[in-house]
Amino acid sequence: MSRLPPLNSIRAFEAAGRHLSFTRAAEELCVTHGAVSHQVKTLEEWLGVPLFRRLGQSVQLTDQGRLYLASVSPALSAIASASRSLSRHEVLRVNALPSFIMRWLFPRLVSFRAAHPTIEVDISSGLEPVEELSGDIDVIIRREPDTVPGLVKRKFIPEMHFPVCAPSLLKDGRLEGIGDLRHHTLLHCQARPTVWNDWLKAFWQDSLVPAQSLQLEHLYFALQAALDGLGVAMGPSSLVASDVASGRLVIPFGRRMLPCRNYFMILRQERQHDPVVKTFCDWLEREGEQFESDLGVILEKVFSADRYC
Repeated sequence: MSRLPPLNSIRAFEAAGRHLSFTRAAEELCVTHGAVSHQVKTLEEWLGVPLFRRLGQSVQLTDQGRLYLASVSPALSAIASASRSLSRHEVLRVNALPSFIMRWLFPRLVSFRAAHPTIEVDISSGLEPVEELSGDIDVIIRREPDTVPGLVKRKFIPEMHFPVCAPSLLKDGRLEGIGDLRHHTLLHCQARPTVWNDWLKAFWQDSLVPAQSLQLEHLYFALQAALDGLGVAMGPSSLVASDVASGRLVIPFGRRMLPCRNYFMILRQERQHDPVVKTFCDWLEREGEQFESDLGVILEKVFSADRYC
């Protein structure tokens, strides 16, 4: 067998090359900045070519570095995939938005675990852009991200926004038309700061001033506040469908819905054919299709009620 370079040096180079940052590579690998720098220097000496240009506080790949990274990244992924296939328990790392995890993914994950008991799904939450996430994340779930080199994305849930509130707010005809929102509290969240304005503008009510506005840090805070009758929230269809179906939330203004960015699964190009990753992504896609079908049934049932006729 041909002599191989040190594996730790290759891992340090791959992380640094992917992030174009020794600092972020060090954070991913749980080592110091100096350790990454030392490992990269060791690899450059072993190869006899420079892999990075050091530019003060930043680094850039040389032409040789770009070519080497294009070969090394798939090779490390192949090693990880082969190792995982021999392990009795395979770990799949998933990162998704917090509200999506709580209100969509968790209720469905029991079916995946029952069908695939040897796959351990390690879930983390985050709001950061996909390019800032650690390289060991297998599947990332976000709302329609920008195109990022080296990543592939697959849509699996269409999304709409519409106002939702507790049934108690509809008593005594206090919320019959959009104009009645001026007598109510609008619930906002920091993650989607413009969604109320966008919806009001779409239905020619952009000058409306509510009685109060309540700013909340997380989307799930806003949805819980709506469930508790504190005001009217803008509900993403994927996160409120079960509450609408059960009657815990109502849709006061019928079919006045605003299309928005859909949910995508994002994965690294070299891992898209990994058997474990593919198993999970195919399951997500089927669950998304089932959800879309169920949502149509829920909305038709709701809108056929006397209130909307």
